[in-house]
Amino acid sequence: MSATPEERLAEENRRLRQENEALESKAQALQSEKQALETQLQELETIRRNLEHTVAVYKRCLFGSRSEKIDPKQLEARIAQAAAEAREQLAQEKRPGDPPPEAEEEQPEEKPDSPADPAVPAADQEKQKKRKARPHGRRGFPAHLTRRRIEHPVDPAKAVCACCPDHPPLVQVGEDTCEKLVKLPVQYEVHVHVYPQMACQRCHEGVTSAPRQDNSLKADVSVIADVVVKKYLEHQPLYRQQQAFDRLEIPITRQTLCDWTGWCSDQVEPVVKAMAEYICAQPLIQSDETPVRMQLANGQMETARLFAYGLPWAEVVFDFRTDKSQEGPKDFLQGTKARFLQTDGGSCYVPVFEALELLHVACMAHIRRDLFEARADAPLAVDLLLAALQKLYRIESRAKALGLSLEARLQLRQQEARPIFMEVGQLIATLRNDVLPKSPLGQALKYAENQWPAMARYLEVAHAELDNNSIEHSLRAVVLGRRNWLHVGQEAGGEKAANLFSLMITCRRLKVEPYAYLHDILRRLPSHPNKDIWQLTPRGWKETFASKNPSPTASG
Repeated sequence: MSATPEERLAEENRRLRQENEALESKAQALQSEKQALETQLQELETIRRNLEHTVAVYKRCLFGSRSEKIDPKQLEARIAQAAAEAREQLAQEKRPGDPPPEAEEEQPEEKPDSPADPAVPAADQEKQKKRKARPHGRRGFPAHLTRRRIEHPVDPAKAVCACCPDHPPLVQVGEDTCEKLVKLPVQYEVHVHVYPQMACQRCHEGVTSAPRQDNSLKADVSVIADVVVKKYLEHQPLYRQQQAFDRLEIPITRQTLCDWTGWCSDQVEPVVKAMAEYICAQPLIQSDETPVRMQLANGQMETARLFAYGLPWAEVVFDFRTDKSQEGPKDFLQGTKARFLQTDGGSCYVPVFEALELLHVACMAHIRRDLFEARADAPLAVDLLLAALQKLYRIESRAKALGLSLEARLQLRQQEARPIFMEVGQLIATLRNDVLPKSPLGQALKYAENQWPAMARYLEVAHAELDNNSIEHSLRAVVLGRRNWLHVGQEAGGEKAANLFSLMITCRRLKVEPYAYLHDILRRLPSHPNKDIWQLTPRGWKETFASKNPSPTASG
């Protein structure tokens, strides 16, 4: 029996509803798939931008200037240009009753010029400014260099008067002098140490002799000090120094040179320990680390670490560790009297603050570096931040130029730096809400916001610096040397290298001539009392012995 029209219509409606529901389910599935694809596309876009940012940073490190310095005038000009464009846009959208756009612009800070002398013409004043900005001319050689007078006599045939008929001889009325720096040839000599044997003529007993030196070494401390300075301060690896000896036909193996540096490190170890005790007794310590390659006994390579602990632009001591764990800083700083530790945001330092009850002082250079590298995301916002940070650095530079005491420096920071610092913190918090969290600028702002409470402690601690550049600067000798000597030999080799780096870099920071210092203390160490070991540190030697000992000349 055939279906009635009503039944056929109901069946058709049911079929259409089922198709409609199927289409709606498919549409929802497609919409969900579209949203997932859009989310994935956004994630891929973020990854692409981050990769482009990383490639740009690496390209700048490899082929461009790594300096983060920006000309303040150029920075202010960019900010002023952006402000002018904003004023023009506001003028086009201006409504009645709105304040003029000039009222919303922050004028750039102008540097006060020195008063001009009305007696000096304007053109001459401009020349004086250029001359002060860029000094020129040759500088004389230092007075401590030996000077040898070399006479250049006039040819007798020309030493007569050509004007007078009888051609009388010329007499000297003056002289011209010209100084030239001369390098004397490298010379080595062998000292034959003779120890007479004294005995009784009758019984032939009681043989006596003069006190002997350490005859296990084939070289005098003058040569050993020269080898150490060349490797750890002038970045000449031992195989190149061996080649230099070969050119002079002096047969010295590389293993012998290595033994000399190891012997020197063992001798100066008490001096390095005295420096470490002095650093740990100060109220604030700066620290940073850098990787070095370590060769294992089986010839394989591993990445070890050299931790640096020091005072701002003064003593620094290196500590060799086989890894980057928290145990290194904990062991070195155990028992320290310091209350503050200035470091970057490295994870290895975080547990140390709580374990040793130290307060963290952050580093503005790391904050600024990340912002500088992410400036392409928001040029105007980053320019405003960098301009404010430049003001903080100018305040610190002025305090150092004036030679302010710790109390005066702290007062200057409270009066001038604190308002700028608070404004920068507010600007960082505001900008972070307006950028993507995973973008380069978002990550830079997150790091800055996390470090900002620790960074604020520099306003309260007079010994603290605005950044950790002092200790980073001490690591440059390690980084430059690492490109030449490539690796250290096992853990013992790293520890010996750390001792010698500590002395050589401290000498450079304290303006102590490293060869004269090392040459002198290696002779003093065997008989120097241990209770006065501080006198043999670079600072103690400079105060006690430097003026009494003429600076010897290194053989290189």
